[in-house]
Order: sequence, then structure tokens, then C-alpha cells
Amino acid sequence: MKEPWFNDNWYVSKANYWDEVVEKFQLPEKVIFHDATLRDGEQMPGVVFLPEDKVRIAKMLDKLGVQRIEAGMPAVSSQDFQAVKDIVNLKLNSKIMAFSRTMESDIEKAIDCGVWGTVIEITCGEFRLKYQHPQWTIDDVVKKSVDTINYAKKQGLYVVYFPYDTTRSDPAFLKELLKQVTEKSDPDAVAVVDTTGTIIPPAMKQLILNVKEATGGRPVEVHTHNDLNLGVANALAAMEAGAEVIHGCINGLGERCGNIAIEEIAVAVSALYGIETGIKTEYIMEACKLVEELSGVKLAFNKSLVGQAAYMKESGVGIEVAKNYPFVTFPISPAYVGAKQLLVVGKKSGKNSIKVKLEDLGLELSDDIIEKLLDIVKAKSIEMRRYLTDDEFKGIVERVLEKEGKK
Repeated sequence: MKEPWFNDNWYVSKANYWDEVVEKFQLPEKVIFHDATLRDGEQMPGVVFLPEDKVRIAKMLDKLGVQRIEAGMPAVSSQDFQAVKDIVNLKLNSKIMAFSRTMESDIEKAIDCGVWGTVIEITCGEFRLKYQHPQWTIDDVVKKSVDTINYAKKQGLYVVYFPYDTTRSDPAFLKELLKQVTEKSDPDAVAVVDTTGTIIPPAMKQLILNVKEATGGRPVEVHTHNDLNLGVANALAAMEAGAEVIHGCINGLGERCGNIAIEEIAVAVSALYGIETGIKTEYIMEACKLVEELSGVKLAFNKSLVGQAAYMKESGVGIEVAKNYPFVTFPISPAYVGAKQLLVVGKKSGKNSIKVKLEDLGLELSDDIIEKLLDIVKAKSIEMRRYLTDDEFKGIVERVLEKEGKK
């Protein structure tokens, strides 16, 4: 049986596809993924990507099928400028974008790099304006935005207007800002930016609708952060309201608690909504491991999709079922994201766990020996306060068989 909720790649809730649920969506015709690992991802404290690192990551993102790569902010340094230029020169399938402030000099550097487009940022957050830029009026924000957008458009760049801290802006201020900016300039899209991760999904949906109305139905993008672990939920809510582009970073890198993880949102869009994304998910694990290596930020043990525990089972209950019918235990096929299922033994294991591991070794032993192996495995796991590695388990088997004269 193959259904939107059940196929070779996943088994998710059928309720996602109920008519009374789907009819509430205003989904876009297609969803585009905008990866900001090389810019926002590097803003995570302690992360430093060398130009050659950025080139390797950009190639990996292109292999993954990410449609847009935010390659960096050329105005930051000569190194950043060169890295963006080097990525452009790779002639990837992904469209390459730069990140710019509302300054013509930033746009000029983006043009010198040869990028396809640019993200133009300016704050619209209430407190940011009050404490960072107390001298700015709405007229100032509008003028800076309009002048820079118009300049970038004249140079032939695709422009995403990025009024950051959108979700904490004064509603009246935001509405007037967007209305004036889109009347006096022509950005190709407007981003709703949850800079501090402080909106809830129903509010995000309404905000997307408000922004679309204020901008005359212009394409809307969404950029969410994970301070309260709502990033993916908010991006999906934005998509349900018609947002067409979703921003994120590999492994959820980014300032503070990070942006949403591109790999998580891409799989969620496909599995939970049945939308074809163009992402080659079989390269997800490879991409995440590369970014883990180059960023120095280790993946959480229980990280969604790519953490060690994502396809691991230690508990003896249902261990054989988990091996033979993985979807009983796991919602996403490990092969779908380039991962492997791993059944381990430890304190929570039972006799069936030992039997399964022995099968992997090509061994069939008596119940008496299995009982002895189980006792040793449990004791060793408690002593080490973790599960056993395959090599450790093999060592125990060899010692028990030698003691029993079976070897």
C-alpha cells in the first residue's frame, strides 16, 4: 500500500491528510529552500568557516538540491567577499545570494561577487528601533529600504526584503512600513523574520496573511529561529498560509539556539504535507556530517533525523519487530536520509535483543548462553552507564564462548 502518509520512505499520521485539515491550508504551488548556513549559521558563537570550508559546504548544498544558497555577507571582510565570489564561480545549480545591509556599498560588493540576488536587511523590531536606533523614524526606515532596494533592482539583482525582528515589531508600524516600501520600490519577495523565536504557529499564520495583504499579495518568505524550539512548527505554519520560501541552516546552526534545520523542514514538508521538494534526501546525512566536521558543533545524540539515537533501539520490547518492520518504531526510513538503523544492547535489553545481535554475527546459541550473555551485557551497561558498542558485545560473546568451550 502506498499512500501520502505511508510509503517506502515514511509512515506518518493519516490525520495530516484529512480533508477537514487540508482544506484549511493555503499552500503555495511549490516550496523553495533557502540555506543560510554560510551566513547565519556562521553567526553561531565559536563557528568559523574558512573560504575553502564554505566552498565545500556550498558544493554539498548543491548536491543536496537546495535551490538557494545565501553564501555570506561580502561587506564583512575580504575573506567573506572572496568566499562568496569563489562560490559564484563554481557555477552551481543553486542560485547564489548575498546578505546586505541597506547600504549601496553593500550592494556594490554583492554585484562585484556576481551573485544572482541579495537579501536586504533592516530592523523593524520595536525594541531594536528604540534602543539600537532611537534616532530612526518610520520615514528613515522606509527611505533606507526603498533607496537600497531600488538600487539593487536597477543592477539586476533578485531582492528579498528582510525586515528582521518582524514578529516583535509594532503591528501598525510594520503594516505602514511594508505598504510604503512595496509602493515605492519593487522587492521580489518579503521575508517574515522571527529573529528571536517568540511567535506561536497560529500567530505566524495570521502574520503571513497580514504581510501578504500589506504588500499586495507579494511572495512571502519565512525565516525562523529556535529559541523556544518552535522554528520548524512556525515555518510549517507560514507555509500553510502561503509562504513560498523557507530559510534554514544545516544542523540548525545559527545565532543562540540556531535557525531551523534545513534537513528537518525539508523532510517535514514532504512527509507531513506530501509536497515534492526537490531535495535529494539521501544526501542529508552526508551534508550534516560535513557541516558538523567543519563547524565543530557536534550533533545532539537525539537530534532529529541525523542524531545517533534517531534510528537506534536498545529496549528489548519489540526488538525483532523493529528490525523486520522498522515503521512500527521509526516514522522515517533511515535510508531516506542516508542513515542506517542500529539495534544496540544494554541495560534495557532482553533475550530477543541478544538473539538479534547474534543473528547479525551469524551465530545461533542456546538459551542458556543467551541468558549468560544478557546478564553480562546488563551488568556492563550499568557499570559504564551506556549501551555497548558492537565491538564490546563481540568481545563478551567471544569470552563466554571460550569459557563454555564453544570456541
